[in-house]
Amino acid sequence: MVEFKLFGIPVRVEPIFWITLAILGFIGADVRTSNGLLEVALFVLAGFLSILIHEMGHALMIRKFRLPTQVVLSSFGGYAMYPSGVLSRLQSFIVTAAGPGLQIIAGAGLYFSLRFVDLPDTNLNTFLGTFIGISIFWAILNLLPVYPLDGGQMLGSILGPKRQAGLHLTSLVVAVLLAILAIKFGHPLGVVFMGMFAYQNYQHWQRTK
Repeated sequence: MVEFKLFGIPVRVEPIFWITLAILGFIGADVRTSNGLLEVALFVLAGFLSILIHEMGHALMIRKFRLPTQVVLSSFGGYAMYPSGVLSRLQSFIVTAAGPGLQIIAGAGLYFSLRFVDLPDTNLNTFLGTFIGISIFWAILNLLPVYPLDGGQMLGSILGPKRQAGLHLTSLVVAVLLAILAIKFGHPLGVVFMGMFAYQNYQHWQRTK
């Protein structure tokens, strides 16, 4: 367990977070080569920094609304905790959007900055490229209108508590369509995740329709 404070906000990184990132890194790297393990390590470090930026976006906005918060990195991502039932729908939307928003700014900002810098083909260049890729991909993924991703929560803030059935039905349909696309293009992880989200939203929809 790793614990520290960033901008006065407590951060806890659970062991499963490192394990998950390492597994994803192994999937994308050729560990048979001499640099394979280094590529995995760079992926883990880049993923940690990118996801930390994402969750800090949520947490800093929560603190902007004068609420206590804490960031926890676990499994495939993380979350920023705060007292429930306090924020308005608009405030909830802003807090949720701040995570992928800050992550996109970090990734895109670094990408355009590097266009003016001629870096040699080194491990630093590999790390920065990995960071940019993870940041853009993770932010876009989280903006999909699929609950409980950030995009789904933002949609929930727009629809309000009286339209939860519509939220989960929309999430169900989008998740199923994305799972079909993942099957077509041969992305098993996408099939697993979207299938899981589809099932979760189907259960919620059954309870709220």
